[in-house]
Amino acid sequence: MERDNCFDFLRFAFALNVVLGHLFVIALLPEFEPFKGIFNTYLSVTGFFVISGFLITQSYERSSSIKSYFTKRARRLLPAYLLVVICCAFGLSSLSTLSIGEYFRSKDLWEYLGANLCFLNFLHPSLPGVFDHPLINDTSINPALWTLKIEVGFYLCVPLLIRALRKSKRPWFWLMIIYALAVLYKLGLENLSEVLRNSSMAFISRQLPGFMSYFAVGMCGYLYKHHFMLYKNHLIIPAVIVFIIEHLLATEIFTPLAWGIIVLWCAWSLPALNNFAKFGDVSYGIYIYHGPILKIMLCTGLFTALGTIPSSCFYIIAVLLTGLLSWHLLEKKVLKRR
Repeated sequence: MERDNCFDFLRFAFALNVVLGHLFVIALLPEFEPFKGIFNTYLSVTGFFVISGFLITQSYERSSSIKSYFTKRARRLLPAYLLVVICCAFGLSSLSTLSIGEYFRSKDLWEYLGANLCFLNFLHPSLPGVFDHPLINDTSINPALWTLKIEVGFYLCVPLLIRALRKSKRPWFWLMIIYALAVLYKLGLENLSEVLRNSSMAFISRQLPGFMSYFAVGMCGYLYKHHFMLYKNHLIIPAVIVFIIEHLLATEIFTPLAWGIIVLWCAWSLPALNNFAKFGDVSYGIYIYHGPILKIMLCTGLFTALGTIPSSCFYIIAVLLTGLLSWHLLEKKVLKRR
């Protein structure tokens, strides 16, 4: 049955934007330098958070129990995530500058596994001797995984938030409070980071509370979907104007609201794309697999051997095929199991 929205297409578009954006940011190739400012991966990530606010709230509301809700969330998130973490930990030993024996005796390997299996990628993002290459800008294994701990945080927050909101006569008011607190948290830490010249403050600002503003807009979109559908065409132009103004001013006060309205408007205004994922929902797969694929290609010399353009095309095709195979051979099968 056809969906009434095109969230699947939007998620794919955001994931593909990250795939292309990281191609130009991660690879230290002079040919890519002019393209670094074109693909804004931050917009994709925050767009994901808006969609998550809508879909995770919907998932909780449609679940028969709290156990059913968490089971569905675990089945969607864990299979591909565990696969990419474990495969990278053991499979990338062949690319390490260490010998096989030294690699598997290194505590860094096991710290990587422990941190990443607990969604704490930031504690140990690298493997011993892997991706230490002049064409790669950092040694992290998978630069996309940092957002997944935030997704898990959203999963944990939603049952508490929805129960509290349902008891309130004014859910919109409390969502507005959550939005305001998240904006204050993020902007406050970012300004403090500049004043103290402490990069850790900027890092902390981009954790769960800082992105609750985007998530809250998505939640509001679900809880007040009927109202949004009535007024969405009146809201879109002011949202675009606010978004552009704040982008030019380099601030992020009303941007979560404006960007959230734009994302939700697109979800219900492109009906031709409503059934986009009928052949496979590959957005999650391409998002979590693309980083290691790109870095493997750079380390093994494929970019220098084949040429920049052919290698870039091969990279995109490889990522899409991996996502498609992951969906049909793993993710879909786990979701369908009872």
